[in-house]
Amino acid sequence: MLAAFDADPMSATAEPGAIDTLRGLAALPGVHVAVVSGRDLGTLRTLTGIAEDEPIVLIGSHGAESSSAAVRAAMEAAAITPDDEVLLAELRSDIEALVKESHPEAGIEHKAAAVVVHVRGLPRETGDAAIADARRVALDHAGVKVLKGKSVLELSVSHADKGSAVTALGRHVGAVARVYLGDDVTDEDAFMRMRRPEDVTVKVGTGSTAARFRVDDEPAVAAFLRELLRLRRAHEAG
Repeated sequence: MLAAFDADPMSATAEPGAIDTLRGLAALPGVHVAVVSGRDLGTLRTLTGIAEDEPIVLIGSHGAESSSAAVRAAMEAAAITPDDEVLLAELRSDIEALVKESHPEAGIEHKAAAVVVHVRGLPRETGDAAIADARRVALDHAGVKVLKGKSVLELSVSHADKGSAVTALGRHVGAVARVYLGDDVTDEDAFMRMRRPEDVTVKVGTGSTAARFRVDDEPAVAAFLRELLRLRRAHEAG
């Protein structure tokens, strides 16, 4: 949502100035900022450049990880169990075998509670075949959550989701109004939970959504955040 699509997942960079705008918002009294992603926490910190001592909360792995102790505590009920660990090991083994034997062009990413198949940059037919076969692997294992994103398929044993994590953070800070922008299918969990009249939910890009509003792309997101910062500063100035 902050970064445009890149064939190399580790080369995705935020729109120019977007992170600094978030820093500006986080510096205002009564404003709390979080970056929510399917990426694991370490990768998310690397890609955003947000340091551990900054006030911006990071929520990774679709809510399963967070830099906020309050969010982590709230999500303990969704933590993976020893049985989940066994299931994850089986998934990793089966996906690695699938990619090696049938789809060597695809990439694999390992997360704390998931294994992800990446088909970024591949011809559509090749990528679709890899995704379909990975989905079949998931169907062979009861209890696996399948998350389809942009050119990725994530097979997760986590019981967390973005909506639960964001709701927990909002409750912790006593949020009166919440603003959430997202471009992925997994962001719908957050959109569906944010139904108060004061909440602002924004879908980035095309596709059906539970969000109340929509913007076209990442530059529009950056512009939205800049305007939000301007309005908040004006409000503080009286």
